[in-house]
Amino acid sequence: MKPRNARTLCLIATLTLAVPQAFAQSQWLGRWEGAMTLTEGALPFGLTVGQNGALLDLPTENLFGYPSATITFAGADLEVYWRFGGGVFSMSLKPDGSAIKGSFRQGDAGGTLMMIRSSFQADPASVLDMRARDGRVLPGTLTLPENTGGPVPLVILHAGLGVADRNGNNYNLAGRHDALAQLAAKLAAEGVASYRYDKRGSGLATWQVSTESELSFDAWVSDLVDVTATMAADRRFSSVWLFGLNDGALVAAAAAGKTTAAGLLVACASADSPLDAIQDAVAQAPEEQRAEGQAIVAELLAGRTVRDVAPFYASALRPSLQPYLIEAFRYDLEALLPAYTGRLVIIQGDMDLQATVADFSALTEAAPRAETVLVPGMNHVLKEVSADVAVNNAAFSDPSYNVSGALVMAVADFIAGL
Repeated sequence: MKPRNARTLCLIATLTLAVPQAFAQSQWLGRWEGAMTLTEGALPFGLTVGQNGALLDLPTENLFGYPSATITFAGADLEVYWRFGGGVFSMSLKPDGSAIKGSFRQGDAGGTLMMIRSSFQADPASVLDMRARDGRVLPGTLTLPENTGGPVPLVILHAGLGVADRNGNNYNLAGRHDALAQLAAKLAAEGVASYRYDKRGSGLATWQVSTESELSFDAWVSDLVDVTATMAADRRFSSVWLFGLNDGALVAAAAAGKTTAAGLLVACASADSPLDAIQDAVAQAPEEQRAEGQAIVAELLAGRTVRDVAPFYASALRPSLQPYLIEAFRYDLEALLPAYTGRLVIIQGDMDLQATVADFSALTEAAPRAETVLVPGMNHVLKEVSADVAVNNAAFSDPSYNVSGALVMAVADFIAGL
């Protein structure tokens, strides 16, 4: 994917909201919008406050959904911390009528700010949080067609891996594209309901993974199995389908065979497994580094972690990531798809520069009974784009690019059995 532009903002943000006792914790929840007054002018910001943390938007920095490190509701006070790099940024805020007013400071600089509750709050009817088998809460959004008159099919939209949230957005990339939110709205217009949720470690479920060593591929799979079971028991829905976007297709495929889902939709997915990706990286390492990389991978395949890792592998094979890799290495889309016995479609965009037509061909060869759809003019995040690479890249960070209409119809038709 397109990397984020370099940032000038490097700070650890500390947000302290001192409020009257009557201003309860629940009143902080939701989305706020405001601006800080700087010498150069106003710096707009957005804040989405959840039960376990807060997400920060800095639109002029092309930063959206950046999660706090900690949040503390203590009486009438709220403290939130973000880690960006060096330095300290602080705010002190207090309710003033319908607004929140206060001051901010970073080093010797400071000023005033104000924020108000955003008019763009989640529709209460669409809010549907899921409780995982271990009790952890996964915030989600249910999108229903209007005036259905009876049960409708529902598709669970699973975003890519890592920190990609329920809408498909990743704060490590500049901007946002909102692809899955747009797809949900378009499918509703075609009579298909959808559900999407923040998986552990993303969006408002960021804090369900307290440290990197707790990151679990198996948990993502079991969560999707449980979500599917919950939706299958809901009489509003005539059938339940699983849609996996990008590397999220691996989670969807792993879960599908453990559920009563009517079918599986795989979109813009790589044929390379997590193990393939790491082994390829090791094979391309300098010759003097390969033996150690191969030895580490062998240990992980045996289910054992390696504490001492050379600086060359300190990022890709860092000890804190190894428990996740041990689990992820067990999953391979080229093996899962042919083993799945339900209805299956593999979807690919011909403008996808990340998962290519070569990946599409490899997956269709692995699962020859699958239906296939090659969507013209669609890129990796399901957007309609031209052949211009700059336009393709721009669609990753700009929600004004539309989700492919051909994709919407392909999904709706597959679910309808057409």
